[in-house]
Amino acid sequence: MSKRWFLLWILLLNLLYGQSQQVELLANSVVKNGDLIEAQGDVLVYSERYVITADRGTYNQATGDLKLYGNVSLLRGEYESTQSEEVSINLRTDEGEYLPFFYYDQRSDLWMQCNSAFSGPLYFMSKNAITSSCNVQDPDWKISFSEGRLNRETSFVHLYNTLFYVGDIPLFYLPYFAFSTDKTRRTGLLTPKVGFGAKEGLFYEQPIYFAPRHNWDLELSPQIRTERGNGLYGTLRFVDSPKSQGAITAGIFNEQSAYARKENLKNDSHYGLEVEYQRSQLISHLLDEKAEDGLWVEAIYLNDVDYLNMKTDGERPTHGLATSRVNYYLAKDYDYLGLYTKYYIDTRKTSNRTTLQELPTLQYHRFSNNFFLPNLLYKLDAQFHNYTRQDGVSARQYELSLPITFYTSFWDDFLHVSVSENFYFTHVKYDNRIGDPSETFYRNFHKIDFYTDLARAYPDFYHTLYTGVDYTVPSFDHGEITEDFIGTKSEYESINAKLVQYFYDDSGKKRLRHSVRQPYNMEKGVYKYGDFENSISFYMNDSITLKNEFRYSHEFKRFSKIQSSAQWDDSGYSFKIDHTIIHENLQPKNSYLMASFDANLGKYYNLFARVNYNIEEHFTNMWEFGVKVLRKCWDYSLVYKEVITPKLTSAGSDSVSEKGFYIMFNLYPIGSIEYEHTLEEIR
Repeated sequence: MSKRWFLLWILLLNLLYGQSQQVELLANSVVKNGDLIEAQGDVLVYSERYVITADRGTYNQATGDLKLYGNVSLLRGEYESTQSEEVSINLRTDEGEYLPFFYYDQRSDLWMQCNSAFSGPLYFMSKNAITSSCNVQDPDWKISFSEGRLNRETSFVHLYNTLFYVGDIPLFYLPYFAFSTDKTRRTGLLTPKVGFGAKEGLFYEQPIYFAPRHNWDLELSPQIRTERGNGLYGTLRFVDSPKSQGAITAGIFNEQSAYARKENLKNDSHYGLEVEYQRSQLISHLLDEKAEDGLWVEAIYLNDVDYLNMKTDGERPTHGLATSRVNYYLAKDYDYLGLYTKYYIDTRKTSNRTTLQELPTLQYHRFSNNFFLPNLLYKLDAQFHNYTRQDGVSARQYELSLPITFYTSFWDDFLHVSVSENFYFTHVKYDNRIGDPSETFYRNFHKIDFYTDLARAYPDFYHTLYTGVDYTVPSFDHGEITEDFIGTKSEYESINAKLVQYFYDDSGKKRLRHSVRQPYNMEKGVYKYGDFENSISFYMNDSITLKNEFRYSHEFKRFSKIQSSAQWDDSGYSFKIDHTIIHENLQPKNSYLMASFDANLGKYYNLFARVNYNIEEHFTNMWEFGVKVLRKCWDYSLVYKEVITPKLTSAGSDSVSEKGFYIMFNLYPIGSIEYEHTLEEIR
């Protein structure tokens, strides 16, 4: 029985033999001998799960065995396809054998190749195979393994005895490796991190990811440093409402006794806890539909700075203060309530007892609003500060500020005038202080402000100009606040002139911004000229931006601050350099230079360099240079880097300079693999 290029047999297997799939078989020639159906030439098998083409094949209706030979192409579901020369599938059990086996996943561009493979309803299993997402011929990278399994239900690939290759060069071996072929959150092992340090020995970290629910996940990162110690860090991320999210990180690193003694470390264990949380509409929706509120938590506790140094998923600290903040506000219409806390851990000290904390600050603010007259405005600000520490002077400060402003304009809004009365009061109570247990200070000053805000179009550009002069006159003040950690700004009789202007080209693009400010103090006993401030930003074109900002001290006859930057970004090339000099009052001079460079060379190569240099102290905080190569199926970075990080010894704060090579491979869709080789030296 034979018909060409048309449907020859429809096998209702589920009705006749209790099978789960209805199958259609097409071929140039089909012959049925009892339960056995033989098909020859351009065979096409179609079922609920499969679309298969082959040169020839047989099907046994009694057993459900389908065997296909010659150029067998199989499509399963939306994403899976295979190529083989011989395939045997039981359509009842959905188990099969493939000789040889080439598998392709369209979601991830991942392919797998071996001499033979076996499949079931939920898995593929292969032995002595290779996998990659690069070109099949001469792939840039590949992974060979002795046994592998793809779980269709979880979309996870599990590989055993894996060897990673770049081209034909083996790089490293892992006894087990697993990754996902899709982008959904799934429980499993993440990409390990491997490194080597001259003092710390071999470094290995294996992150483990748990995602049991859609609204939270957990990542555990155990690590070992063979010559130093071992540790465990973990991060719990969660979304507890449509208006909030947060993360909790905790970790500990235990030093080997010999390493702790050799490096004179204060602690042989470094541990810490970090909490991040953000939420809006915490209680405001229960009070009034027009109210709004927000909670922001960024808290950290650690016993010393090496808790941060041992983490591998963030920037290492460059300063000594670890700061915790808890802020909350509630606002409606013109009223604002705020609660703020700051807690500092000074990692440069062996004890935190003398570190001053701000626990808490309370604020009530009344936004600007008119009363009696439409152009008579007032606003109110009241604050309470609790400055506390275990050893040393503590204080509680109460503050009140009330400006009342009358506003008007003349000559068709050409000249704007505002006149204000400003009242300020503060009272401070001290603990553990020799001398007066409290201090009070209050003042009143008047202020009048004249300004114009003009704009004019020219044939080739557009210009806006703001000019203003304000005059401040103290009325009275009484008292004094002597502790240096409690700030109160002195108000002197002074005149302050300010100018701000913008230039736009004929297409409306901003080309220049310029502002100047000069205070003049008329008070006796105060240097009459305040710092002259100048800021200019020049947008030469779409690629080049030049900026300069400086403050000049007439009193000390020097620049108290100079900050300059130049940035160029054009056609894949970018360069930025920043230089900052700060020399305020009697403080020592600080000078920093930061520069970065990036260049995209063609489609696949990126060169980069970074440097952060302390000019006054003649040392480099950080510098690096490297190259990143981007390919279709992977990218890799080769970096040489030097970083100076702090550490806490028994004698106090110290720093370590780490120099080394860093290599990172990002294999699509597997993830990243890192390797570092560093040398340490005490500064």
